[in-house]
Amino acid sequence: MTGLVKQLQDKEGFSESEAMIADYLLANFRMLPGMSTRQLAKETFTSSAAIVRFSQKLGFGGYTEFRVKFLAEMMQYVERPHGKELMMTDRDSVHSILDKVTSIEIDALKDTRSMLEPSDFVRALALLNKTEHVDFYATDNNLDIANMAASSFIMANKCSTVHPAMTMQYLQATGSPKEHVAVFISRTGENRMLLDIGHLLKLRGNPIIVVTASPRSSLASVADVVFPVATVKSMEELGPRVFLMGAKYVMDILFAVLMTRVDFHSARQKEQWLNKHFYY
Repeated sequence: MTGLVKQLQDKEGFSESEAMIADYLLANFRMLPGMSTRQLAKETFTSSAAIVRFSQKLGFGGYTEFRVKFLAEMMQYVERPHGKELMMTDRDSVHSILDKVTSIEIDALKDTRSMLEPSDFVRALALLNKTEHVDFYATDNNLDIANMAASSFIMANKCSTVHPAMTMQYLQATGSPKEHVAVFISRTGENRMLLDIGHLLKLRGNPIIVVTASPRSSLASVADVVFPVATVKSMEELGPRVFLMGAKYVMDILFAVLMTRVDFHSARQKEQWLNKHFYY
């Protein structure tokens, strides 16, 4: 599902009139190419000014810019399976499962991209530039993403700590120097143990970065920077795996940004040494 279409379907934070505009757009998008703001306002019982404000609320300069983007995403949306069409059953062939999982993962990455703000990466980079050490906090499968990020951050001259045991993560937080940056990876953002650690680090003054599918969660509320990641809410068994893919995507972007600030000659020497001594 594309990001803009999802916003219109969820209607989160929409007023009654904005929800009416969203419903009309989703149901009658094929009429939109030749429809002016005045015509759309008439059909939705609003005003031309309300249509422009609605477009701007969604991050566009005006109605024309919004219309172009919405129509492009809507055409892609209707051409691909979505919603209940993506539910897998025992009647699915391997071929149909392959197509469905591919659609889910591609759409999730596109959704994540639409949710990410370049300014958040700039803010995260400012925090990471002030430290040489990153402490990761995560549980279960999210630890795999933390370990992958930690190993790549070494190339960007950042030492990292990843403890699989929650007890060790607690101890790490109690003694973490203030210059250490904490990175949390949590799909729900409501894990009680991670939340306790987050509050502790906030009190200690440690900078906090959170990667989560719930940007309004309790854990996100204590963060300095939040990176939202798409997930699949209607398919609980696949949702966590989709989140892992999105979380890795965010960490890969963060790593790439960090590498642009690293001395090229030094990074090249590390890469040559690794290629000479390790095969993976």
